[in-house]
Amino acid sequence: MSRLRDLLTVARSALRVVSPLGWTVLGVGAVCWFAAVWWGWREALVIAAVALVLFLVAILFTIGRLDLVATIGVEPARVVVGDRAAGELAVTNRRTRAARGLRLELPVGKALAVFAQPILKGEETTDELFVVPTNRRAIIPVGPLTSVQGDPLGLLRRTQQWTDVEEIFVHPRTTALSTIAAGQIRDMEGQTTNALSASDIAFHTLREYVRGDDLRHVHWKSSAKIGELMVRQYNDTRRSHVAILLSTDTDEFASDDEFELGVSCAASVAVQALRDDQTLTVIAGGVQFPAVNPTRLLDRFSGIEGRPGAGGIEESLKLARRVAADASVAVMCIGSRLDVPDIRRATSRAALEMDAVVLRAALDAEPGYRIIGTSRFVNVPELEALNRGLGAVIA
Repeated sequence: MSRLRDLLTVARSALRVVSPLGWTVLGVGAVCWFAAVWWGWREALVIAAVALVLFLVAILFTIGRLDLVATIGVEPARVVVGDRAAGELAVTNRRTRAARGLRLELPVGKALAVFAQPILKGEETTDELFVVPTNRRAIIPVGPLTSVQGDPLGLLRRTQQWTDVEEIFVHPRTTALSTIAAGQIRDMEGQTTNALSASDIAFHTLREYVRGDDLRHVHWKSSAKIGELMVRQYNDTRRSHVAILLSTDTDEFASDDEFELGVSCAASVAVQALRDDQTLTVIAGGVQFPAVNPTRLLDRFSGIEGRPGAGGIEESLKLARRVAADASVAVMCIGSRLDVPDIRRATSRAALEMDAVVLRAALDAEPGYRIIGTSRFVNVPELEALNRGLGAVIA
């Protein structure tokens, strides 16, 4: 039984070597052979013989074992959109006898780099250079390297993989921010919120005593003047905690470039928050990202993909209510197709109670900001305007 399984495995491997063109030639040869046998067509017999010869020659090109060592080196492994990245492919023949010329195929993202490998002498090494396109933010897989043995006509195609997949992270463009750790977002005691507390630091008002209140918070002078017990009411203050919410719904952005601007805004604020040693929560498209260090976080930003009709800002707001309810401020990065009423409705439905800075990526808008209640809306027509816009609303 095991021998039968081994035979079936070998048969499947052999059948996979035959290309679609090869199966076509085999089919034509078989039909012509039957036609020559049944009807005596000499022309058909010639065609069948030619098909057989072609297959025999193809087999000669395909047989033979390879013993190669291949390595892929990419430098640098992390780049910013538009920076140059190059890779080097090194292939070594470990055998003492020469290896025939090969076709080497190396996937680079969605493209395929093809190298015509010449005859490699025994223990000889050859190097090939290739360029990695970095014009768009992405995580670009490089590899695996595949050798292709086969005939010039492509009847047979025998492939073998020699490397694993390497990844290149094309980070979004970011801009340096002076700080986001001042004024509204951080103070010495923590960020004051609109939520009321019976015991904190930021004094809000006085109210009547209710059974169960801590007598330590009774304001005795006011109680003596009014004639009834009055206790201090405080604003709840929280540790400096920034929640960055990014919409990945492309229907909320006017174009792909505008979506990329939104990603860059979110990445810039996130990196600055980590540099300021703030507690950080990053949510993109309703998915929370780990915020450990700037490099790893930018790696995750490289892989963000926009989708129409999904991952909108409302989904991120709902998740923030569960995982970042104690945040001092929410920084929302949205597209130009959303405006103040849309954000207010989304915030109301999510029942998220915290101050908000809304960064609205709008390529055709004028830079500026509006303050409505506890929310600050900033138009960002280009990444270079982000620092100025943030500085105006958090100073």
